[in-house]
Amino acid sequence: MNEAEDYLLVNPAQSIVLLENMGKPEELPEHLFIRWHIIAMRASVPTNQMSRLIDSLKAVFSARQSPHFRSQITTILSALGIWLRREQYYSDAQTSLDCSYKYAQNDRQRLTLTNSLALVAREQGNHSKARALYARSRILAEQLQQTPVLAMIENNLGALALDEGKVDEAERLFRQALNDYQEVDKRSGKISAGINLLLVFLIKEQTMNYQRLIGPTSRLTSIFPNQSKQALLSWLQARFEQLQGSSPDDKLKLSLTVAYEELESDTVRAWVHKYLAPKLEVEVTRPLLPVKKSFDEEWFKAVKVCDWE
Repeated sequence: MNEAEDYLLVNPAQSIVLLENMGKPEELPEHLFIRWHIIAMRASVPTNQMSRLIDSLKAVFSARQSPHFRSQITTILSALGIWLRREQYYSDAQTSLDCSYKYAQNDRQRLTLTNSLALVAREQGNHSKARALYARSRILAEQLQQTPVLAMIENNLGALALDEGKVDEAERLFRQALNDYQEVDKRSGKISAGINLLLVFLIKEQTMNYQRLIGPTSRLTSIFPNQSKQALLSWLQARFEQLQGSSPDDKLKLSLTVAYEELESDTVRAWVHKYLAPKLEVEVTRPLLPVKKSFDEEWFKAVKVCDWE
């Protein structure tokens, strides 16, 4: 289990392999059962395995009366907030993240949670609230000299700029994020910022810049499996080849429509719909505004009450 935890930063897919090789987590003592699932949660987010994430969340909430559960409440509710946001339960994501923030034990956790809250605001189209949250996080991250968090903030601010069509600002922020991620050698961050920067290069039709970055980014993505990132790379590569004179045939267009549904979120689909699909002449549906919905699992009532003393 120590080895699985060690792999979280450099290769979370390997963390999952190691966990699965350990056998059934329900046969472990309670504290190890909870630890097993927390490692699984932390590995599920960068590999975009949302079904695995919710399965582990349900498992640990079955032990919510345990002191071991309560000692990890900030991490657990942070992961739940991420899953709820990804599944577009935005109000419930806010509830979970607010409760997680209440029990945060240090500024590093508060930074991560503020960033997650900003993502919820952004995906609801509340860009002013998202920018205010990022600004607050940035000041604290600079004070604490937290380069990985600064990189995450820069990457998310770049995404916000791209949402608003500010391509030059997005490029500047993605470049800074990539530089910072390279400084701390955070692979998932290098993939995220790298792919975002590749998209900007194609929007600006800067094929030389694209060619310089695609190699290291695609290699990292191949050893750091994430189906949604691979789906976006397939769109990027199709657009690059078109700029090189090779237009997509019907077979490729069909595969791109399939890949469109595999993209990470509606915000990424909105980028593809706006910047890539018209150029490639691929018909895909623009994401609709999210419909308000509520998460109704019985155990979520305890999250709403938020009393874990």
